[in-house]
Formats: sequence, structure tokens, C-alpha cells
Amino acid sequence: MDDSPFLKLCRARRSVRRFADRPVEREKIELCLEAARRAPSADNMQPWRFIVFDDPEKKAKLAKAVFTGIYASSKLFAKAPVIVCLVIKEHLLVNKLAGAVQGTQWQLVDAGIGGEHFVLAAAEQGLGTCWIGWYDGRALLKHLGLRGKGYKAVALIAVGYPAADVSTNERPRKNLDEIRFWNDPPHR
Repeated sequence: MDDSPFLKLCRARRSVRRFADRPVEREKIELCLEAARRAPSADNMQPWRFIVFDDPEKKAKLAKAVFTGIYASSKLFAKAPVIVCLVIKEHLLVNKLAGAVQGTQWQLVDAGIGGEHFVLAAAEQGLGTCWIGWYDGRALLKHLGLRGKGYKAVALIAVGYPAADVSTNERPRKNLDEIRFWNDPPHR
């Protein structure tokens, strides 16, 4: 089981916070986007939208808008060669009604699945990524011109070639017995 190519890819994928000063080929980003496009979604709504910033000036303006104030600690991601904005186009029935009934915002789950397809495809190509949750989502929508148009900010994803000094050691994970339960829920 440990030698599965997919598990090897999952072990290789890690959150990278320091990137080499090297541009990322658009073909590689396109492959990541195609992988994300292939992700499943509730009722096949495909609510995700990926806005890719690889132009240094436009990326700098984006970073200035979203990594300020209490979010300033995330400004280190402005150095990533690519920043991908992951947003969803909200759908009243799926997101509001089903979310209210079940207590789960399925479009956010869908975006997470699509985003993870993206980062795994990036890892397969030797790219490093980091999911960024600490940013100003309202400022992001305003910066993108999407505020008040039915969109919701989900995450940013930093993308680039890892810096030479980035560790490739696998981070510790919980033992499978701590997260797997056959036919019965956890007892604690």
C-alpha cells in the first residue's frame, strides 16, 4: 500500500512558504486548472472559479489589498511566483437551502475538492503550493470587482518552485488507527 504512486504523491505534497525566484510555466498552471475542473461537485454545479495572478505588478497589487492589517503576517506569500484566488459563485438552492437544512456549505466542500485536485497536480509537476486562509476576503472580492455579485472568497493558493532550502522531510501524521473507525463512531 505504501508504494502506491498516488500515496507517494500525497506524501510529496507539502505546504511551501518559500519559493525559488523562478517563474512557473503557464502550461503547468493550466494542467493544475484542468485537474481542478475535473473535480466532482454537488449536483455538478462546479461553483469554483480560479483567478490566477502571475503578472508581478498585478500580483503585488493583489497582495497589497489582501495582506494588510491583521493579515500582514501572510505578506510573505507575495513573493510566490503565482497566487491563485479560489472563489465560488454562490448558488441559492445548493448553498443556502441545503446548507441550512444540513448545516454544511457544500459549495465550500466542492471548492476544497477542486483546490486539492489543483495542489496535487502541482506537486506531481514539482511545484510547491500553500493554501492561504489568512487574508482579507472582503478586500479580495473588492479588488477582483466581484463584491456584491454573488461570489464568496474561499482561499488563496501560493504556487511556485520550492526554494532550495525547503525541507522535503515528511511531516508527522496521526496513526491510521486514530482516524479510522469501521462500523462504529469514535468512543471519545
